[in-house]
Amino acid sequence: MGERAGISGHPANMHIWWGRTPVSSTEVILKAAMLDDESSRVVPVQERLQEDLPDKSVTVFDPFAGFGGIPLAAQRLGIKSISVDLNPVAVMLNKAATEIPAQFAGVGPVHMQTDNSLGIGAQGLASDVEYYGQWMLQKAKERLRTLYPQQEGQDVQAWLWTRTVKCPNPACGCDIPLATSFVLCSKAGQELWADPYYAGKDLRFHIRSGPCPEEKLTNKFSSKGARFRCPACGTVTSDEFVKQSGCENKFGSAIMAVLLDNDGNRTFREPDDVQVKAASVSAPEDAPIGTIPNNAHWFSPPGFGLTEYADLFTARQMTMLLCFSDLLKEVQDKAASDALAAGLSPSGGHISQGGTGALAYGQAIGIYLAILVDMLADHHSTVCSWDPGSFRIRNTFRRQAIPMTWTYAEANPFADISGNYSALLNKLTETIAELPCGAVSKVYHGDAVAAEYPENVLICTELPYFKAIGYAHLSDYFYIWLRRSLQHIYPELFNQTVTSKEELSTVSQYYGEPPETAKDKYEAGLKQVCAKLYAAASNDYPALLIFEYRRDDEPSMQNGGRSHWYAITEAILSAGFTVSCVLPLWDKKEAEKGISARVLIVCRKGQERLSGATRRGFVSTFKRSFPERLPELLKNADPSDHRIIAMGCGMSIFSEYKAIINADGSKMSTRDALQIILQEIDEFFIDAYTEDNDPEGLRED
Repeated sequence: MGERAGISGHPANMHIWWGRTPVSSTEVILKAAMLDDESSRVVPVQERLQEDLPDKSVTVFDPFAGFGGIPLAAQRLGIKSISVDLNPVAVMLNKAATEIPAQFAGVGPVHMQTDNSLGIGAQGLASDVEYYGQWMLQKAKERLRTLYPQQEGQDVQAWLWTRTVKCPNPACGCDIPLATSFVLCSKAGQELWADPYYAGKDLRFHIRSGPCPEEKLTNKFSSKGARFRCPACGTVTSDEFVKQSGCENKFGSAIMAVLLDNDGNRTFREPDDVQVKAASVSAPEDAPIGTIPNNAHWFSPPGFGLTEYADLFTARQMTMLLCFSDLLKEVQDKAASDALAAGLSPSGGHISQGGTGALAYGQAIGIYLAILVDMLADHHSTVCSWDPGSFRIRNTFRRQAIPMTWTYAEANPFADISGNYSALLNKLTETIAELPCGAVSKVYHGDAVAAEYPENVLICTELPYFKAIGYAHLSDYFYIWLRRSLQHIYPELFNQTVTSKEELSTVSQYYGEPPETAKDKYEAGLKQVCAKLYAAASNDYPALLIFEYRRDDEPSMQNGGRSHWYAITEAILSAGFTVSCVLPLWDKKEAEKGISARVLIVCRKGQERLSGATRRGFVSTFKRSFPERLPELLKNADPSDHRIIAMGCGMSIFSEYKAIINADGSKMSTRDALQIILQEIDEFFIDAYTEDNDPEGLRED
């Protein structure tokens, strides 16, 4: 059920987003829901994807839409969608992926001055983004030409830098390179490395050929902490000294090498004076504002004095990004003028109001190119590192964090190097051209806990996980650029300096809130959301709730403790839903290791329930029903899926009752029910998964 991002035209290529809901597998489960196929095996439904849907008038609703994976799947099926997200970056990406292409579906490219009704899907939009993106590139080259000079008559593709600090030895005072690696190229037979030396007290580097000696790989003294050895006197810094130097704004930087391209032959050279001077541009005063969270769990730079997002860019990188951001208004006006000449309406309103005329079209072009500025920011920061094996620059978000990077690579955005402007523009336009545009998509900014929900909709959403990544904090890296670029188009969406941090999760525990308090808020919010989902859900179709199942939660459940699976089960059942089944969606690497899996919880609204039972009666019925139902559900299922499917079977039986009454007259809790379910699951598999008692072929290897 997984899908691989990175292939040409994939929606994920438009922009980084964390916890992305896969489009292809979501399309399958939406189709299954509309065909009312509750098979425990979703894969067979893929064979039925070419069937006509019985009813396309239904609306899919997702209150946690993220970058728009579920609305995109709905568009592929030609179904209207309504989606909500609290994060402005996610809202903007969702609009760009679903809402805006649907507004301009079929419009031909306006820059060509041809019949603008000849477009297919979003291809006309993609063609215009390519054209105006190239126009913006030429303008930026003119304005930034002095910042990217040649060396030896060749274009510089990249500069490899190391941060520096003054040696704490008073008798030395040289700049110490804080270099985690001096290796420039590790390809066999082509090895190159930078060898630090001093001209007086000035730090310089020789480019050496051959494998780097082990003692020269780095001057980092230990794997833990910021301890570095001075090449001049041998003094080793303390971690505290380096941190204090950073906090006192005493970090420097030095170019270790420049990467040149001579007719396709890449080589490293020591920087000449022209390169040093070009990199010494003054820092712009109008950099976007935004403070990095002081949370070492995901953000280590603040511990070293880099407290603002602007601190993560060289002055040249910041100047370049500001130049492209400033050009967006010119691009928008030019595209709107061309759209008017091509026949688009002079009226029709603002794009934020659903406009489809020339003004809105120009704004749409500006939105996609603002996303391109975000893509540039990901590939042009001092968090980007150099891969000496592939001659590529790693982007900022290689993982869900912003680490402290001591040696970093600065790319030339106009050269043929990873992360260059033209390559990113091409990736963006390929993605736009493939967007489905199959139905109307409405995307709103709001808090799922507080927002008003539509009525009689097909619920499909990926609920926030118990221990989530701090998406809101991570997204501020991009938000500050989108805000600068698009606030004039969406003033309400970008009215805050940084994003709201009221997301439904437990990330507040990483910012000083007691873990139990964070869990209480999360569970209360999840209950509120599920109650609202129940009220909004259609009686005609199942509700599709995607969540995470973790095996390491089971001991907690068996002992009556709290877990994220308990939280979702309690929220679903207390809302009034009955559970039909739980199906694994193997989209995560962790699932391959058996640690966790994304799962689909198929729920029903308005199902008749049994009036009630005593605890003893329920346990007796459960022990009889569970082993009778489960073998049929497990037929042809992968053994790695058995436990998840069994959990769904147990939840389904429990949810058939309005209430189970304990001996003392109290109502059986969901926590108690989960204990019973897990006990029966263990007993079932102990009995069934043996060499001598495996009539259905259920035994796991």
